[in-house]
Amino acid sequence: MSNGGTQYEWAKTIPCRNIKIHGFCKWEKKGCSFNHDDPSKKNGSEVKSTPQAVKPISEPMSASTTLSSDSFSGAKAGVTPSKPSILGSSPLAVQSDTADSGARKKFNIDTPSFTPTGSLVNKFADLSSKLDDIPSFSPSANVAAPASAGVPFDPQSAPIFTPGMPIGDPTHSAAEQEPFYQQTNPFPINYHLYAGQPPPHIQHHLKPHERTVADLFIPNDLREEIQKKNEESLRTISATQSGLPIHVNQYHSLCPIDQKFETSAKSFGYMSSVYKVMSNLDGKLYTMRRLENVPISSESCFRSVNKWRSLNCANVVKLYEVMTTRAFGDNSLILIYDYYPMSRNLLEAHFFKIGEKDPELITEPLLWNYLVQLTNAVSEVHKAGLAVRVFDPTKIIVTNKGRIRLSACGVYDILEASSKEGPTESFKELQARDIQGMGILIYDLAKSLVFAKVQNLSAEEGIPKLTVSDKLKDVLKKLIGNEVSLDQLQQLIAPEILSVMNGVQDSADYMEACLSREVENARLVRLFAKLDFICDRPEFVKDGSWSETGERYPIKLFRDYVFHQVDENGKPVLDLTHAINCLNKLDAGSKETILLVSPDEMSCLIVSYETLKELVEKSFRQLRS
Repeated sequence: MSNGGTQYEWAKTIPCRNIKIHGFCKWEKKGCSFNHDDPSKKNGSEVKSTPQAVKPISEPMSASTTLSSDSFSGAKAGVTPSKPSILGSSPLAVQSDTADSGARKKFNIDTPSFTPTGSLVNKFADLSSKLDDIPSFSPSANVAAPASAGVPFDPQSAPIFTPGMPIGDPTHSAAEQEPFYQQTNPFPINYHLYAGQPPPHIQHHLKPHERTVADLFIPNDLREEIQKKNEESLRTISATQSGLPIHVNQYHSLCPIDQKFETSAKSFGYMSSVYKVMSNLDGKLYTMRRLENVPISSESCFRSVNKWRSLNCANVVKLYEVMTTRAFGDNSLILIYDYYPMSRNLLEAHFFKIGEKDPELITEPLLWNYLVQLTNAVSEVHKAGLAVRVFDPTKIIVTNKGRIRLSACGVYDILEASSKEGPTESFKELQARDIQGMGILIYDLAKSLVFAKVQNLSAEEGIPKLTVSDKLKDVLKKLIGNEVSLDQLQQLIAPEILSVMNGVQDSADYMEACLSREVENARLVRLFAKLDFICDRPEFVKDGSWSETGERYPIKLFRDYVFHQVDENGKPVLDLTHAINCLNKLDAGSKETILLVSPDEMSCLIVSYETLKELVEKSFRQLRS
């Protein structure tokens, strides 16, 4: 570059690339022949700017803050500021290449090579001596929150940044949800992945010999209900989120059952709550009812517990254990009952919409059904020398469709024994009140069938206006008026008892039929396991018995025949009926013969299911040995 002014005259019209890239050229005074003119001066607008050190922001800019003329010199020159570049803090004016494209000459091999500069920081250090004082940027956890006035930013004390959910993730943050529902799956579970329900027009027009995939499995509605109950049984909530104790005696994994996670003092006079718990002794799930701050003076308060524990009735939730504990921070009374997943009380089942499930409509047959079950429960309780004493709709649960059970039994007996006053009524009076309470409960449910004007009427005035049969009206009058005993009541409702028993037997037959179709599924699972254990084992790759001439080669061909079939277009055939039929014949050892073809269609075998079964059993025995 010593020849300077003669050899490189053509380069004086070409802007120096160092100016474009770095903003300056270190070879400008040392022989660089390219043009070093400022493009902004070429356009007639001179912008003089003095590099200034960037001061750390200690407080947010308010609306009253004004900018000085020195802070933005471009405004004085009348230059409109452009959007800052991503790579720099100030925009760089780039000259168009088309303006001087005509002045360019052909490529000269003697053109000096471009020598990149070292570090950008070193170049800017020549322009500003205060570059080292510029603070490094440290992102804080909450950018939107304004800093307090006069307090400098301290990266060490800033909260840890936690990235949010991706945009494509439809789940919500756990902090935005209720604590009780954090363990709930946010995605709707599809229970029809392997046995979808066919359209109605296909179901109605099937021939006697035709079957659908749904016919091979348990009915979808029953399977759905059972799977939802299993999911409800496995639901848990951490003790840190709920504030509940980790364990209460041998019971752990406390999870609130109440839909609203609230306590209530309406029924017993004490704050009451219900939890699902698991026992360390047998690993089963139970229901724990807790009453807060109950004054238990002695063990004599639990005399009636043994009678309740020995009571076995299909319409009464069984009581297992009663105890006191201070695990909740107070003197709590704990009662342990059977657990029924997805059970709802009568109010929730018939008067409230929970989730997507609408309340069930109350009809006269349903009222007769409830009355028969309540009669059975009260009769068994009275035979054991006890009294129900509570017919609150919130203490009677619906465990299945049309199936009710009395819950919270035995609580009043313990509370009455713990009080200083003692029992105020005789046993016969308590039994008479049970019969009357049963009639009042059915009457309250029957009032939902008529207009609102009947709601505020007494039982004597409201029963004649009910839209039910005269027989049910007569039974309600006698129950509420204490005109009948349990034996007389059973005689009055004998036809309805037979009707309910007929429905129960039909339901039992339906469940048994569904079970009979599923009981043999374990045999197919065993066949699946045996075939997977035998086929494609890497240690048998060089074994001659698995070659095309070996005795076990038909097993590989049979697996391809069942699971790896393709149609005429080469697409996989997903025929579940074909797979189940073949496995059933293999399990039975049928003498039916089938044609097995290798994937390359070079080998064909005709073999019976009986022979295949012997080969499978023989190969599996050799694996075990």
